[in-house]
Amino acid sequence: MPQTKRIFSKLRHAVRRLSKSSTPDPALTATTANGGPPQTITVPGSSVSVSVPEDLQAKLEYNPQLNAPLENLPPEVRRQLLSILGLEELRALVFASPVFHQQYILDRRFLLCKCLETTLRNVTVDAFSVYQSGLSGFLNTRTNEKVTQFLKSYQHRRSLAQYSILTESLTEDEVVGVVAFHSSIIKPLTRYYTSWALANLANETKDLQSHEPLSKAEETRLMRALYRFQLCCNLFGVGRHGTSRQATFRFRSVDILTIFICIFEPWQVEEIACIYTFAEEKYDQIFRDISWDVNEKNPKFDGQRPPTPEGAFDLDNNWVRDSLLKGTISRGLELLHTVFKISDHKHLVSTMQQHISWPRGNFLGNEALGETAQFQRRRERPSHRDQKQQRHDPLPFEGDDESDANGLRPPLAWALMWRGTYSNLYGYYVQDVIRRWGYVMWDAARLEHTGAKKVLARQWEEDWRDSDPRDDLL
Repeated sequence: MPQTKRIFSKLRHAVRRLSKSSTPDPALTATTANGGPPQTITVPGSSVSVSVPEDLQAKLEYNPQLNAPLENLPPEVRRQLLSILGLEELRALVFASPVFHQQYILDRRFLLCKCLETTLRNVTVDAFSVYQSGLSGFLNTRTNEKVTQFLKSYQHRRSLAQYSILTESLTEDEVVGVVAFHSSIIKPLTRYYTSWALANLANETKDLQSHEPLSKAEETRLMRALYRFQLCCNLFGVGRHGTSRQATFRFRSVDILTIFICIFEPWQVEEIACIYTFAEEKYDQIFRDISWDVNEKNPKFDGQRPPTPEGAFDLDNNWVRDSLLKGTISRGLELLHTVFKISDHKHLVSTMQQHISWPRGNFLGNEALGETAQFQRRRERPSHRDQKQQRHDPLPFEGDDESDANGLRPPLAWALMWRGTYSNLYGYYVQDVIRRWGYVMWDAARLEHTGAKKVLARQWEEDWRDSDPRDDLL
């Protein structure tokens, strides 16, 4: 079907051209066409496929205006074309073309859902769950039972492996909220994280920082890690709304490990841990920068004691500092994104005074990801992953194929670290110095040409020498 391919090629070229000059619009959607049995067509030069019903195939085949501008295509064809785009491409085309903008307005909810699902791929369920758990109605009424039931539903949705969850479940206002969070929080934090981690890697290799664009596999790992970190904040942390403590809501560290962390493969847990390290280092630096500004002995608080003035924190006290660091991290990605944008010191101080938080209870770090929680979990709830570890089942690196959207195959760094065999250890067993350059995020090609493989081998040896921490658990 050469005419159809030319149309898709035209669309792809036009969208790329328009995206260079368009302004982002946080809310966009459209719908699919109805018709007979579909035929799957791949957009030339990409992995995107679209199902074109028979009635549209006929119009594509015989339309005399195939060489005319895209706006002259039949409405149902324009509608179908819009539904296969990613969010950035959709924004570009809708912003630049009044015809496509009107088409979008007519089917806003559906198109936003479809394009968001195209963008997120298998991370769609995580994004949907983050939206649900981030609503104030959920955060303000959390109980152990409610969180546990939510995670059962989350696991069920993940097992279905369906991308259509947004289309089937969300209203227009809700999908606009999901899109806004992705565009305004996840996308910029992906850039911040990538720059931070690769700069740390360059510092280790004493070489220039890698600036190659993220591959699809790397982008998926990062999105997955960010959304799951946010989900953990919504379920067990202070959360985006900074809700107050509730006596009915408290999980043991081993409980968080058992009902949440153990859902994921161990290298996926390390993806989440890498985001935690990223947030921890950012807030640790901020705490150093504002320590005197928020100290109650600062003259600006004169006349306000006792009690401790509002907005004052004893960040020189290690226990207080560690607790506030954990609580503030657990507020989630929106605050983290906010502080990255602040360059004025006074603005940073006032923002942190409003948002520094005591923890709700146990969280990640040395608690749910600590040695004690993992030991207790193995004793109370041994798993098939523990058995694979005990047998040292083979787990070789099998490539960075983007079709492994669920991340069921380990990245090269994980396979190298555990010598091509299965390990169910993470958190305590991996030093932050390794996480600081995002070892489980990167493809084999990046690890190779940046010298990261040598960095990993050196840092692992400095920590464990010739020993294998799995052997101590037999």
